Amino acid sequence: MDWLSRLGFRVGRSEQTGPARPVGFPIAILSFNRPDYLRQVLASLRPQVCEQDRILLFQDGGWNRWSGRQKGRAELIAQCVSIFRRAILWGDVAEAPENLGIALNYERAERYLFEDIQAEKALFLEDDLILSRNYLGVIGQLLDIAERDQRIAYVSAYGDFWASRRDQRRRAGDLIAMHENWGAALTRRAWLAERPFRKQYLELLGDCDYSRRNHKAIDAFYAARGWDKVVSSQDGARWISCVERNQVRVTTFACHARYIGKRGEHSTPKLFKESKFSKTAMFRGIPPDLTGPTDEQVARWLDAERLRFQGGGKPCDAGHGPAQM
Repeated sequence: MDWLSRLGFRVGRSEQTGPARPVGFPIAILSFNRPDYLRQVLASLRPQVCEQDRILLFQDGGWNRWSGRQKGRAELIAQCVSIFRRAILWGDVAEAPENLGIALNYERAERYLFEDIQAEKALFLEDDLILSRNYLGVIGQLLDIAERDQRIAYVSAYGDFWASRRDQRRRAGDLIAMHENWGAALTRRAWLAERPFRKQYLELLGDCDYSRRNHKAIDAFYAARGWDKVVSSQDGARWISCVERNQVRVTTFACHARYIGKRGEHSTPKLFKESKFSKTAMFRGIPPDLTGPTDEQVARWLDAERLRFQGGGKPCDAGHGPAQM
């Protein structure tokens, strides 16, 4: 993956403004060609951050060298950068000179935060998850738990997208197993533990357009390790790596975010409708103090993940079919 480093990392910083009360971890926002989505996500993020927070936009490019395709219109990409600069005046922008695809855009974001600036923990957001006003506070609690409990790899606070507000109030302090890796945060320790597996997965992508990755080669890679029914996406690789390390991915039961991705790399309006994401009701009120998972919960979540990735078990969450991402 040395070519990725040779692309360079040119950060453009805007002027700083505003009061100071940092959240305690850097935030990477991954963006491509959906300025209408990005505007909504940033509007939900902005009230929760200040100029002491390190916030970076990792903006993917439009031209893909491997497929020879123009995958994103230049004007849409420019709009994304402009929207970010207006919303986060002090933020950093890292524009890719060409189209990397979501896997390699994540790779450069993660390497920058965990290798270059040596962050101990970080949050990664894509441009299709609207945050509640509690999101960063809850993530902070969950990261504190993850720092104390090495069985936890990823944390998120989007919760159960299909739970009623009544159930959310009743179970506001509960933790559940995460399905998709949306709005996820992790510690540098967990990231380093994942690196050997992650590098193997990225090598399977080869020099190709991510949208045209070799699904058969990725399936064979998983099959050789005893896994079945695993999607070929970059998130799928995270799931398997966690299971192999006996680590869990944790989110809250209460829903502190809303998914809006009707169209995207892995989404269509049909899938969005079938998954009933438009029915999401975000949690209202002040979230309670959270405590870590019990031994029984961790064992149960791991057993369920192993079964799911061996071709059995139930869908990853109520109201949602087998993982699509």
